[in-house]
Amino acid sequence: MIDYKRNLFIFLLLSISFNSTAEPVELNLASCHASKVAYVNDLVNDYQKVTGIQIYVHAGNSTSAIRDVHNGVVDIGATSRYLIPNELRDSGVELLPVAWDALTIIVHKDNPVESISLEQVKAIYTDKIRYWSEVGGTDQKIEVYAHKNKISGNGYALRDLLFSNVDKTIHASRMFDSSESLEQALLENPNAIAISSVSSAGLQDVKIIALDGVSPSVDTIKTGEYSLYRPLYLTYNPSSPNIESVKDFIQYVQSKSGRDLMRSNGVVPYREAMSLVMKKVRENEATYPLTVDKI
Repeated sequence: MIDYKRNLFIFLLLSISFNSTAEPVELNLASCHASKVAYVNDLVNDYQKVTGIQIYVHAGNSTSAIRDVHNGVVDIGATSRYLIPNELRDSGVELLPVAWDALTIIVHKDNPVESISLEQVKAIYTDKIRYWSEVGGTDQKIEVYAHKNKISGNGYALRDLLFSNVDKTIHASRMFDSSESLEQALLENPNAIAISSVSSAGLQDVKIIALDGVSPSVDTIKTGEYSLYRPLYLTYNPSSPNIESVKDFIQYVQSKSGRDLMRSNGVVPYREAMSLVMKKVRENEATYPLTVDKI
């Protein structure tokens, strides 16, 4: 379970401590798919135009982004999941929340369903609802597409946000290694349902259906009206020899230009929706103890 209190503390601490004056150097950045389309690609390109500093972006997933930083393979990781408690391969890195993303319910563009409830989504993913007719659609059987890896960004977030249990076993007709392959397969199947990030799904010819009557947007994510939201993070090793250049880039991500680019891609800059942190704290505090030790 994500420790939102620690998120807030780290964000405030690191936001005010980035005052780099060293000469920037070229950097390597590993990114999960959600972060890549939400802000990484555009921000890296913009940063290079403004500064002339090259940042090489390497495709990966949320887990590899964290562990490539841990192993010293890259300078920065962009990830959509939190650190796993007591996992050595996630240790020795800092995790800075930079944006709020939404998980969207996606179906084939010809699917007549316009909205679905959170409880219905849970029932579909646990095989309690099996036919589209049970949620206002056709009499066809629902085919659930899901991420194979429980600790991938979307696989982890789906289980966390829907069931508050990242080890939850879900019912799926097909399992996929990546969001890209999942979304492409859904394009061909009018009976499929899947969950993907708002920025990624928005690039595909799919239908994003409302959740409890609310569609995901910058405004509904920012207010918490759309309920399936999660942070996107940058991760880095504070002992990296390139730490000053890393801080320079992170400062740019958090700048007005960086925040404008995030909003244009459908995600919310983290500092612009700090109320979501306390909302999550209030929701989780009574049920979940502090589970992540200070690194």
